[in-house]
Amino acid sequence: MAKYPYQNPELTIRQRVEDLLARLSLSEKVGQVNQHLYGWECYKKEQEAVELTEKFKNHVQWGGGLGALYGLFRADPWSKVDDKNGIAAKDSWKVANQVQEYVISHSRWGIPALIVEECPHGHQGLESISYPTNVGRGSSFNLELVEQTSRLMAKELAAKGVHLALVSTLDLLKDPRWGRSEECFGEDPILSARMSEAIVQGFQGSLISDEIAFLDQRVADINRSKEQIGVVLKHCIAQGEALGGHNSGTVPIGRREFADVYTPLLKSTRNAVGVMAAYNDIDGVPCHVNHELFEQNLRAKMGFQGLVMADGIALDRLNDVYESQTEAASHALTAGIDLSLWDETYTRIEEGVLEDVIDETMLDRSVRRILAIKFLLGLFEDPFIKDPKDQWEELLTESRKLNQQLAEESLVLTKNNGVLPLNPSGKKVAVIGPNADNLYHLLGDYSAPQTEIQLEKTVYREIKQLFSSATVTYAEGCEIRNEVSQEAKIEEALQVAGEADLIITVLGGSSARNFDMEFLQNGAVSSKGVNMDSGENVDVASLSLGGKQEFLLTELSKLEKPLVSVVIQGRPSDLSLVEAVSDAVLIGWFPGQEGGKAIAKTLLGQSNPSGRLSVTYPRNSQQLPVYYYQRDASKQENYYDLSGSPLHDFGEGLSYTTFAYSALQCKTNVDKLTVSVKVKNKGTIAGKVSSLVFVKLLGGSVIQRKKLLKAFSKHELKAQEEKTVTFELSPEDFQYVGADNCWHFAKKAKIMVGDQEAEINCDW
Repeated sequence: MAKYPYQNPELTIRQRVEDLLARLSLSEKVGQVNQHLYGWECYKKEQEAVELTEKFKNHVQWGGGLGALYGLFRADPWSKVDDKNGIAAKDSWKVANQVQEYVISHSRWGIPALIVEECPHGHQGLESISYPTNVGRGSSFNLELVEQTSRLMAKELAAKGVHLALVSTLDLLKDPRWGRSEECFGEDPILSARMSEAIVQGFQGSLISDEIAFLDQRVADINRSKEQIGVVLKHCIAQGEALGGHNSGTVPIGRREFADVYTPLLKSTRNAVGVMAAYNDIDGVPCHVNHELFEQNLRAKMGFQGLVMADGIALDRLNDVYESQTEAASHALTAGIDLSLWDETYTRIEEGVLEDVIDETMLDRSVRRILAIKFLLGLFEDPFIKDPKDQWEELLTESRKLNQQLAEESLVLTKNNGVLPLNPSGKKVAVIGPNADNLYHLLGDYSAPQTEIQLEKTVYREIKQLFSSATVTYAEGCEIRNEVSQEAKIEEALQVAGEADLIITVLGGSSARNFDMEFLQNGAVSSKGVNMDSGENVDVASLSLGGKQEFLLTELSKLEKPLVSVVIQGRPSDLSLVEAVSDAVLIGWFPGQEGGKAIAKTLLGQSNPSGRLSVTYPRNSQQLPVYYYQRDASKQENYYDLSGSPLHDFGEGLSYTTFAYSALQCKTNVDKLTVSVKVKNKGTIAGKVSSLVFVKLLGGSVIQRKKLLKAFSKHELKAQEEKTVTFELSPEDFQYVGADNCWHFAKKAKIMVGDQEAEINCDW
């Protein structure tokens, strides 16, 4: 029988939270809003045994418990954790229980801790599954597959004892010079919003819904399974708008632009357990003190019920605005920042309350939210994890299969003069390039050290295995960025290629970190490796391929042999030369652990490419910005010295078959518009096609956008098969913010799918 009301499962979460909150001392409240520790510093591995450190124990004592612990299982060059000193996947549940048992037993009220891990494209822990980065996943346009793989990520993390996964979904790729472009699903807000919703559904299921406030439910009513964990979407918001593509830079967009572009993304967070605030400001106001953003827009308007987490040490950066950390903490709490991340600022809250700088009711509000999430996730009823045993291998097997499918569907074919798919039987194939035989270059930023087995899964080695009837050779050719002492490598590549019948180059960039690098306090790289040219804090001025890659490609093209180029990248690189000299170009993005096999299968024709560009592809950085939904103003599109048109439009992508659209119809039914269109596979092989519905608003008191994506779906069609694809649009798809800063409905609109167009009256 429950000793206190908060322990009574028959009460609602709201009732239990209020009872427990009333029992907490000021210092215990401060302990709940702090996520101050780096998780990897909280344990020490001695042979097979794991011991909790004094640093961890002292911090638990300081806060009378622990709000959350970040990165207990994180393994990467920043944390300096690898397979020698880190926690193996099969042992993670034990360590999670060890931490939880200590925290609960050293809290007066037995309050468990939230265990939080990075999962931008898979868990950043040892032996974990690493999927394609977001820019590739966005190019798949496959919501079902993204939801399925998110569910598998959740199962993997849940088996380890993790409660919250930090997942990038809210940033838009508006300026590809930005190093974190790879974390964006693309430039489009609707695509990113739908992907965010798919990820929330995959990780959480129905933990939080629109129908009822979870606070008014009992824990048993929620009926959470062990495989459902909370997801924290990041970063909120507009980080991709920073001037000049500078990481954490200033964002000067106005209210109308913000409302039009970011309303769908804010709405997509409504059922997430949490969101993470962004480093940037919006028109001078740092997101971490933006009350209008979090309390008015996110909570009041969008119905968000979860917690808001600070980004790493972002609260300490508020010294740009405030004279003291207590003042900064006061403004952050008022703005709705509930949980810190590594900063010192929230450790000063008790001091601020005692000095009347901080209103304790604002602290109570955040503590309520954190406790509510702990109840929601069932931590008070069942805080410990059982040994997953045989389920572990089954999970990994299923994950690898879908990982490969996602990698295949993320690939975008931008040029093919008929050379693909390849028939290499009896031929000599030369695989050349800095990304051909290095798995780390396929993974993207926020990746963990890989096992010996995974390291074998490079593009070259997968090609060699699948092209079994061919003779496959390899040469590095040159490094990604290093221009020193590359002559011998180039000479070797030309010799290898000269003896081949067919050349496959694997070029591009890399986000691969190494253990010799130095890092900022928030984990961003500060001493960039010469061959790391993408990732957090790695912004570029030029989009050209680095080092001697263009020279190498030019020299290879002079051999006048069939030349296929695969581009591994986290941002759109300048492909003008690549497409000019190559017979085919396949954009691989950062395709993850199974990317090598996905690329090999696609080149061979075992997989038909179906990716479509989730970003308007610039010719070079001098064109920027080129995102497709700019306002349709009368202007000179071309520059004096460069075309104004992009290299490739948003949504472009070739296949080994051809698709055609016909019979576009638009029918109004009370409060929705039904759009239907026929799509036919006119080729001789099966293929998948993503159908995109664009809307251009007509009329109004402002210059409308050229067009904006409103819906999309992906279907597989057999050879010569035709399907009717149907979409439903709502009145809000035809809204815009007018000159009076209020929402209005357009009077007319143009609907576009493929080459089909129809104009409608918006009679809502």
